[in-house]
Amino acid sequence: MSQTFAQSVGRTIPQPKKIKFASLGLVVLDEIHFHSKATQKDVVGGSGSYSTLGARLFQPKRKSLSIGWTIRAGKDFPNRIKSKLEAWNTTFQFIEDPDQPSTRGCLEYLDESHDSKRFHYVTPILGANPEHFKGTPLLDSLAFHLLAEPEEAMDTIRNLLELRDRAGIDLRPLIIWEPRPSSCVPSNLDSFYQAIAMVDVFSLNHIELGACFGYSFVEGIDLKLVESWATRMLESGFKDCREGSIVIRAADHGSLVVSHTSARTWCPAFYQPIKDDSGATLPHPKIIDPTGAGNAFLGGYAIALQETSDFVTAARYGTVAASFALEQIGLPVLGEDPCSGEEVWNGCGTFQRLKDYESQLKGSV
Repeated sequence: MSQTFAQSVGRTIPQPKKIKFASLGLVVLDEIHFHSKATQKDVVGGSGSYSTLGARLFQPKRKSLSIGWTIRAGKDFPNRIKSKLEAWNTTFQFIEDPDQPSTRGCLEYLDESHDSKRFHYVTPILGANPEHFKGTPLLDSLAFHLLAEPEEAMDTIRNLLELRDRAGIDLRPLIIWEPRPSSCVPSNLDSFYQAIAMVDVFSLNHIELGACFGYSFVEGIDLKLVESWATRMLESGFKDCREGSIVIRAADHGSLVVSHTSARTWCPAFYQPIKDDSGATLPHPKIIDPTGAGNAFLGGYAIALQETSDFVTAARYGTVAASFALEQIGLPVLGEDPCSGEEVWNGCGTFQRLKDYESQLKGSV
């Protein structure tokens, strides 16, 4: 197994003063089968990829080094993809195992709308864990993201905090946890509450939330039920009014933020549904694929929460981060505005989009 630690491609860049975000999520190479389009291979996916994207969007240019991540790659990880990810100029740890294949998944869309899908891994999973952060700046990150089952999350957090303690790192980090979808069942609720007690932000989508309580949103979302269950998770996980937030991502309904310190708040999605000439409601045409949008939301949320200490503002950043993940299959394209020299993703500046979103919110009041 080989390991490289890079901060850029082909040039030396100073170490960041502090890592602000590091994900323990996976980087997966997906093969995507569409209902009526050609199959795409080697599409970068995984919660680690998209949560890192969400954080990176709000740390442009030289600030980008404050975003750290680890990729565990096999012998077949494409060099063109590695180069593309290195070009983000993050504090980037690449661990290569020459005896193993890279983590690969198969995603199959069962309809044109991408609402119905199936996913499975086709190779053994090469995942990052806190041990991979030892001896790197990532261990001292101000925030960590993980996607795991509740028992796995608790073990990972204990291990992470123990490693930091051994390294003399006293500051407790911000910990953001989202559950593995298969773990969202009623029999795991007590474990969920125990795990929530160890984190600062717990987030899942409305379908996963319903599954935790044995409910399926077959005929559309019930916002009151979502609010009730989110509040129950807050009160059972963040006991004694401990500071923290429950964030429910609800597709085109936006996101719900629940905490003990602020009013229950819905933040609308950036891309709202539209109506055709017949009055039928359709997804916004800019939405190509929802994969990874929830993970990207949490990366943006993590950065904003550190900078503003406000859960609702953080959700607005998360909403904007998610919008970039929706616009294509795979990751958005990083570029530079030829006039201003500012960084752009899919041709749009992150902070300009944040301004546009804030204007939308003012216009809806």
